[in-house]
Amino acid sequence: MEFLILEVDDARFGIPTLDVKEIVRAVSLGDAPPQFPNMVGILNYRGQVLGVLDSARMCGRSYRELSPNEHLIILQFKDRLFAMRVDQAIEIMTWTDVDGQTDKPETDGDLVDGTRNAISHPRFGIVHLLDTNKLWSELHLKQDHQPTQEVEAS
Repeated sequence: MEFLILEVDDARFGIPTLDVKEIVRAVSLGDAPPQFPNMVGILNYRGQVLGVLDSARMCGRSYRELSPNEHLIILQFKDRLFAMRVDQAIEIMTWTDVDGQTDKPETDGDLVDGTRNAISHPRFGIVHLLDTNKLWSELHLKQDHQPTQEVEAS
């Protein structure tokens, strides 16, 4: 199975190349709807409006201005597209297990240095695997609203 290796700060992430539609240089983004706190902005991608997930939040980093050196990874989940902001896309890696199989690692992934959902890369060390389904869900997670209090009529 092939993974696109992504860099965010000093962390490395891998996403299945089957889920990657395109890699584009970062461009200016429109404002994200306020009810989606994990959406850093919206992107006009070939006439389609896509939500953009800020991968820096996965690393606990606060928002910073978009740099033209960064990449936007256009991802496909089922028949829907969205984008993820990363520092850079590094390379494509083919994963093989100890038996030479190239199937995707199991859902829980291999246990690498105590980290689940990670694989070991000879040059980059631990690469945390990302699930496109979970990223889509994270992008569209709505902000919790406080329940309205009911007032009893007297």
